[in-house]
Amino acid sequence: MTRSFRHKRSSCLSHESLEVRAYLSADLGSASRALSRQVEWHGHTVDARADTWVVRTASAAATGAVVSSASLASLNLASNWQSTSLGDGFYSLKTPGASTQDVLGWAARTQGVAYVEPDFMIAPTAIPNDPSFGTLWGLNNIGQSGGLANADINAPEAWNTTTGSRGVVIAVIDTGLDYNHPDLAANAWSNPGEVAGDGIDNDRNGKIDDVHGYDFVNNDADPMDDNGHGTHTAGTIGAVGNNGVGVVGVNWQVSIMGLKFLAGDGSGSTSGAVAAINYATQMRRDFGINIVATNNSWGGGGASNALRDAITAGGQAGILFVAAAGNEAANNETTPSYPANYTSDAIISVAATDRSNNLASFSNYGVTTVDLGAPGVSILSTTPGNTYASYSGTSMATPHVTGTVAILAAAYPQATSAQIRTAILASTTPIASLTGKVATGGLLNAASALQYLAGVTTPTPTPTPTPTPTDPLEPNDSISTATSVFIVDGRATVTGFIGDGANATGDIDLFGIDLAAGSILTVDVDARSLSPASPLDSYLRLFSDSGSQLAFNDDFNGSLDSYLSFTVPTAGTYYIGVSSFNNSSYNPLASGSLQAGDTTGAYSTIFSVAMPALVADIVDVTPDPRSTAVDSISIAFNRAVTGLDLADLQLVRDGLNVSLAGAVVASTNGVNWVLSGLAGSTSSTGVYTLSLNASASGIVDAGNLPLSASASDSWTVTSAVLIDAGDTLATAAAIPVTVGSVRLSGTIGDGRNRAKDVDLYRVTLLAGQRFVVDIDARSLSGSSTLDSYLRLFNASGKQLASNDDFGGSYDSYLVYTARTAGTYYVGVSGYGNFNYTSTREASGRNGSTGVYQIALGFSAMPASTASNSIRVMGTRDSNNRLEFARQAAFATFTANCSAAIPSTPYRNLARR
Repeated sequence: MTRSFRHKRSSCLSHESLEVRAYLSADLGSASRALSRQVEWHGHTVDARADTWVVRTASAAATGAVVSSASLASLNLASNWQSTSLGDGFYSLKTPGASTQDVLGWAARTQGVAYVEPDFMIAPTAIPNDPSFGTLWGLNNIGQSGGLANADINAPEAWNTTTGSRGVVIAVIDTGLDYNHPDLAANAWSNPGEVAGDGIDNDRNGKIDDVHGYDFVNNDADPMDDNGHGTHTAGTIGAVGNNGVGVVGVNWQVSIMGLKFLAGDGSGSTSGAVAAINYATQMRRDFGINIVATNNSWGGGGASNALRDAITAGGQAGILFVAAAGNEAANNETTPSYPANYTSDAIISVAATDRSNNLASFSNYGVTTVDLGAPGVSILSTTPGNTYASYSGTSMATPHVTGTVAILAAAYPQATSAQIRTAILASTTPIASLTGKVATGGLLNAASALQYLAGVTTPTPTPTPTPTPTDPLEPNDSISTATSVFIVDGRATVTGFIGDGANATGDIDLFGIDLAAGSILTVDVDARSLSPASPLDSYLRLFSDSGSQLAFNDDFNGSLDSYLSFTVPTAGTYYIGVSSFNNSSYNPLASGSLQAGDTTGAYSTIFSVAMPALVADIVDVTPDPRSTAVDSISIAFNRAVTGLDLADLQLVRDGLNVSLAGAVVASTNGVNWVLSGLAGSTSSTGVYTLSLNASASGIVDAGNLPLSASASDSWTVTSAVLIDAGDTLATAAAIPVTVGSVRLSGTIGDGRNRAKDVDLYRVTLLAGQRFVVDIDARSLSGSSTLDSYLRLFNASGKQLASNDDFGGSYDSYLVYTARTAGTYYVGVSGYGNFNYTSTREASGRNGSTGVYQIALGFSAMPASTASNSIRVMGTRDSNNRLEFARQAAFATFTANCSAAIPSTPYRNLARR
């Protein structure tokens, strides 16, 4: 909060403590910066975005179903909390003023929340640099620059099989992509469902004009790289080959999607990473984009359930997640590096090697947690603005593996992601430096991976359709000719045959059904489970009336039959398409827009429609117990209703009715209602219960279904517990807690010193113990007049740390790690009284006054010094800012270099 009416103030922090600190964080949906807090999480101290959490809903975690992008308002949010959808049941939740205990308590008592976790910070950090310049030794090492011949991935041998395909898409999740770079432009992904620059979400994926990908830092459709790291990894994956310009990637031809979640300074957050991964998953699963892998040359932070689950969902959709192992020269077995350390069949974790087949000096390793090695030292690749540079890091090793995934997918389009992963890990070149260091003990070998995959995949022949009598449902291959389905008593059964129409194996049967908002549609296709079994391997899709895919399913419950369940967001006609597997990307608006299916045969489809009971939830009042009145309470329904008024509500305190006169209940959407104007009715101490009565309430949904059950919530209002904290070290209030936390109430200005009042608290800390102090005054319900000031002293009264304002409010907050065991003192005063002497009463100036609550937290163990930030895993080699001319040769260092070298000609680096 900016205060223009007085001088700008800053937090004073002595050299003895560096624990009160702020980070710059990329904020999903804006370019603004956010302060971070250090949070105690599962026994570790992690950096997380202040007042921000990542939430996953229970239904998405359990079923993996497509979830509405609506807010979390239906899940009992406090009135000042705000949520933003990250896609597929994940949300970013902002909770101003709420403590960790408040948020965890909400999650524990709220049905529909699978888990909540901090929004871990992602930030850049320095890594080892190597000044040696090398050409593309990682692809073809002939011993250049003192390297070991054949210490490479055998790219030329792989190119004898294929040089890639632009039908294969790789998503680079990083700092962005310079899609105008002359050596990348032809291989930059172009969204086939989007019209550039028309301001319309043509493909209806929720993103407007996302032609080359998306920018989750600035929440726009331009993923242009403003750092260089993402463009560098993209060049290794797929700089255009055989074009007479610059370098060549592992793939000469490929499509590279830019998903930017790291800002120009390399920083980002878990929520941005989750949103980027979910975008890639959505584009493959729901829109048929052939994304075979994401490149993830970044890592760090705490273990995130949201990030792990997003990766798993991508893996289930057929996307491999290739991750950098880390650059701390650490053993990932004992010091985990995320996301590389997550256990998932979708992940390939990559260490870095040098040109002599040594494990890079900076590279992390792990005999069960890191899969293989790849070239990662002095790797030349593309950088923004038609430039090239040499970088080192596991960031540079990772795209060699991602590029190999693309090569394999181009050579064998029918191969599954599991087959491709197995081929890469089973075909590495054994090298001594990786023995006992990575799971395979070897170096990536693209040519051998192709050979391995050739031995386990064979093209699936297209079967000859079985003759069958003419189907009376035909033609029904488009929405305009769809067969209508009429539900009787919640159910309808339709039989059909795929392969009997004019489109043969590309046959599609489309069915139209009218559905009410909030209803649940299930579609169950039986073919292989029929008696006798049908040869059809079915594929099931659900569309809106405009032809946008809303859900799909291939195989269900271990069989080749299909099944899906869908909650209807708005009333209307919906369309269900049944086809053969492999015919999964047809246009439902145009008959004949098909691919040849793999099988044909008869099937039976059961359509079931159910309307869930209408229920309400009175959102829990927090904090509870509390010492202040409640001004408003939220009431949430599972779908829009009408008829709610004050007569349906009853407020009771200690068993006696309390009048709701002056209160108002209102809603803007019929789903989320707010009962406001309660402060006068809830200011007395006691136990309150607010009830919503279902009987004779008149509350109904759009289908005139009544509220099925009553709802209620209770809370307690108590007098504030004041502790008599003295004004000097000698009279300080002793805090007996040494591990865990305690919360107390106090008042500045209640003693004889009035505006010069100081409250001092005495605590005992162990050496290395982390200590957190959090003042709430302005953030209290009903607010307080106190503008707090916080100081920390040692036993002799020397100030060790201080804080005035934190997180944009007038409240104070600090974190301190004790260097030595002993007694410490916390001083609370009003702003203006910040230079008092802790050993002498009334020694300061008049300051702000008012009530406050103080939370004191004590860590269970000495604070770890390990970094919890997430960062890019590679950076430019020192003194190697190289710029190539447009015709594949470079002459000089760019202007920002500190020294120049003689012009040196280079041969064309592209293989022919």
